[in-house]
Amino acid sequence: MPAIVFALGRRLFSTRIAVLGLFFYLGTGSILFNIPVQQGIGIIFVGLSLLALIMLTRSAEETSQRRAQILFALVSGGIVMTHHLSSYIFAGWLATLAIMMSTRRFRPVVGSLRLGVLFLYFIALLAIYISFFTYAIFASQQENLYVVLERLVAPENLPVAGPSPGLGRTFALQEIVWLGASVLGLLVLALASLYRSFRAREQPFAVANGLVAITITIVTLPLIATSFNFVPLRVGEYTNLFVGPFAGATLIRWSGAVSGRFGRLAPRFSGRRDWVPRAACVALAAALYMGGNLAPLSVRAYFESADAHLTDTPLNFGADALRLANWAQAHYCANWAQSHNCTARYWGDQLAVDILSGFAPMRTQFGSLKLFENATLDKSVWSELSVGDYVVTDRWMLVMRPNFFLERSLSQLPRANVEKFATDPHFALVYQDGTFSVYQVVSRP
Repeated sequence: MPAIVFALGRRLFSTRIAVLGLFFYLGTGSILFNIPVQQGIGIIFVGLSLLALIMLTRSAEETSQRRAQILFALVSGGIVMTHHLSSYIFAGWLATLAIMMSTRRFRPVVGSLRLGVLFLYFIALLAIYISFFTYAIFASQQENLYVVLERLVAPENLPVAGPSPGLGRTFALQEIVWLGASVLGLLVLALASLYRSFRAREQPFAVANGLVAITITIVTLPLIATSFNFVPLRVGEYTNLFVGPFAGATLIRWSGAVSGRFGRLAPRFSGRRDWVPRAACVALAAALYMGGNLAPLSVRAYFESADAHLTDTPLNFGADALRLANWAQAHYCANWAQSHNCTARYWGDQLAVDILSGFAPMRTQFGSLKLFENATLDKSVWSELSVGDYVVTDRWMLVMRPNFFLERSLSQLPRANVEKFATDPHFALVYQDGTFSVYQVVSRP
C-alpha cells in the first residue's frame, strides 16, 4: 500500500509532496488501519484503480490508454470481490468523478464519456457479483443502513437504542480532541492547496479527485452519531490518497523562511533563519500523524482497560497465533488433491477466524456460538457438524469476552464449555500450544 500511495502522489505532484503525502497516509485516522484483517485488502485495489485512472489521463498514446483501461478493468474487479464497503465507496467516487469531468473546467483532461463507461462497467460488475454471490449480505447491509438513516433523520419514530461506549470507552477527552483535530486539521491543510490549485486551474484531475475525497468526508461525517460511526473514520483510508498529498503541498509551501506562511506570521522571530518555519511545519506534521494513529484498533487496545478487551484483540496476536497459522498451512488440505476437494470447516471465535482465514487457507464456519453455549453438545449442534471438521478453542475464552461474528455477546465462558471437547470421545486433539487447542471430529454419535 505505501508504494501505491507514493506512486499516486509522485504522478500527480512531485517526489517531495509524495513522500509527505505518504507520511500523512500512514497516520490515517481509521479504526481498521494497520490491522491484519480482510477489510484491508479492498483499499489496495481502490488505490490501484485510482492509479490506473491517473495513468489513463496522463497517457497521450492510444496504446497506453488501452493498457490503462485493461488495468482498471482487472483491479476494479478486485475491489468487488474483496470488500463490500470499498465497492460502495468506489462506485460513489466514480459516479461523482464522472459528473465533475462532464463540466467545462475538467473536460480537457479526459473525456467524460470514457469515465462514464468505466463507471457503468464497475456498477454492472458489482451488480452481477451481488446478485449471484453476496445478495444475502447485501440485503442485511441495506436493512441496517435504512435503520441508521431513519434513526438519524427521524429518531422519534424508533425505540431508544442502548448506550454506546464510542470512543469515550477508549480515550480520555483530550485524546478524543487530539484525534478529531488530526482528522479535521489534515482536511483544512488539504483545502488550502486544493483551493489554490482550483483558482489557478492547475492539476485539474487531482483537484477533481480531491473534491470528491472531501465531499465523501463531509457526507459521511453525520454517521459519527449512529451505529455506523466506523464509516467516517474508515473513509480516511480512501480520501487520504488525495487529501494527504494536498496537505503535504500546503506544508511544503508554508515552510519557506520568507515566502512561507509560518515565516510571515513571526518575521521577527524567524528572520532569515530557514529552520524556524520548517521546524514549525515538522511539529505540525508530527502532531497530525500521532493524533491520527490514536484511532487504529491495533493502537486503541493499549489505551483500553483490561475488561474492555475481547478475545480477538490485537494484543492476543503473538507467537502462538503464528505457530497455529503455520500448522494450518502445513496440515490443512496440504497436497494438491486435497486442496481441490477439501470440505472440512473449522468452528471458533473471531480470533480463530483472523488467524486461520487471515494467515492460513482454512474454511471458516460462522455461527460457532452454539458449540460453546453449553457444557454438552445437543442433537441440533451435532446435526451441523461433519466428520473431519475442526473446533478451535483458546485460553482467552476463559478470561475475556469471546467475540463470535454477528452473534450475541457473552461474558467469559465457563471452563466446562471450553474443555468439553478434550473429554468427548468424538473429538481428537490434533494441535495444541500454550494458547490454542484444535480438535477434529472423528465420529458422530
